[in-house]
Amino acid sequence: MQICCTIIAPSFMAAGMFFILGMIVTRIGPEYSRLRPKVFSITFITLDALSLVIQALGGGTASAAFQKGKSATKGTHIMVTGIFIQLFAITLYLSTALEFVIRYFRDKPLRPRATAVVGDAEATSPNGHRKRMGRGERLMLVGLAIATLFLYIRTIYRTIELLGGWQGAVIHNQAAFDCLDAMPVIIALVTLNVLHPGRLLSTTGDTILDVHSGISNEKQDPPMHQVSDSTNGLPTSDLK
Repeated sequence: MQICCTIIAPSFMAAGMFFILGMIVTRIGPEYSRLRPKVFSITFITLDALSLVIQALGGGTASAAFQKGKSATKGTHIMVTGIFIQLFAITLYLSTALEFVIRYFRDKPLRPRATAVVGDAEATSPNGHRKRMGRGERLMLVGLAIATLFLYIRTIYRTIELLGGWQGAVIHNQAAFDCLDAMPVIIALVTLNVLHPGRLLSTTGDTILDVHSGISNEKQDPPMHQVSDSTNGLPTSDLK
């Protein structure tokens, strides 16, 4: 159980990070991402889920072998396969995210720009300008960058650890485990709680604003001459 929980637990955090970045891509500019938001989330969460299942299978096989006094080599190889898939997923996610951020700040979209995204519908920008990145999105990107960095360090450590086998020097080094596994996961967890997506990406009162034109999608009150009197249905401007 200890082996399974140690290996598997960060996979759920990684899945959450993949989903959060997909939300940010949707909000500030799907046109800057090589993958569309829905494809983005589905691709990385699927890879993470596959990694999770394989690691769980390998961990269970290794644990059962230990309890029976048999070799855990087969379970270890299965776990390493899962870890490699997770490493590949995080590497692909990191490169895709970096490209998205660089393209956004350099204003080099891959597709026609959008002024607003509602669900899966994208409205093409008539003036060709990018949308503003709000304070919440900026802080959330910082949080994702920190969490991704430490989870990446942890995944590399886990790969090296399992490749060395259960009798290897790395797996028996408690200080290495504390610094390269436990601490990175804790830092990533604390970061995503301090810079929480539920607070930073809340849609309450948010406005998508074009940087150059200042055109907002925030709902505006109708002009006074269109407001009807509630008693007789006549426009207010006609009531003298």
